[in-house]
Amino acid sequence: MKSRGRYSAWVLTALVLLTTASCTGISVMSDYDRDYDFTRSRTYSWVSGADADSADVLAENPLVTRRVRSAVDRELAARGFRDAGRSTPDLLLVAHGYVTLKTAVRYVTHDPFYYGYTYRGRFFRYRPLLAPFYEMPVTESWREGRLIVDMIDERRKELVWRGSASGALKDYRTGEAMQKDIDIAVSKIFSDFPSTQTDARQAQGN
Repeated sequence: MKSRGRYSAWVLTALVLLTTASCTGISVMSDYDRDYDFTRSRTYSWVSGADADSADVLAENPLVTRRVRSAVDRELAARGFRDAGRSTPDLLLVAHGYVTLKTAVRYVTHDPFYYGYTYRGRFFRYRPLLAPFYEMPVTESWREGRLIVDMIDERRKELVWRGSASGALKDYRTGEAMQKDIDIAVSKIFSDFPSTQTDARQAQGN
């Protein structure tokens, strides 16, 4: 049962990166330390949390983790950041993924008109009838995924930026299809990143 549970977690991880599978779309949020100078921090290294939460589905799935990291790498490269390699980085990066079962109740309006039989004299008649108006509650369930990317100042060991995306999940048949949605989600996460394209070009020219 344990191995089957881990396989289920792998499948769910493949869903973490969020396109619309129901009426719910992608929601993104980011926040950062306003006193931190991102123009001075230009190198980074990926790290894995040693004390990773057991609910973190990325912790057990290196294939999906690599897809997330490659998408983040592209976004950072476009902003003038680079992998530190063997040098001491300015920033440490950590990615987390979570899946939560969500439910909601919506009300469907019942059409008051329907066709039925009425009896009049010796004859049955099939004709439109009017029923009482009412709304029927319908419960919907879906899996919601959340991707979190953290930036930690290497020297102070303090969180300086966090971006997240969340939304309904869908099934994937290929890794390429999943990568496309990962790229979209990560791009949205970094859309409000404090470092601008102008900063990146200046950093690359120095």
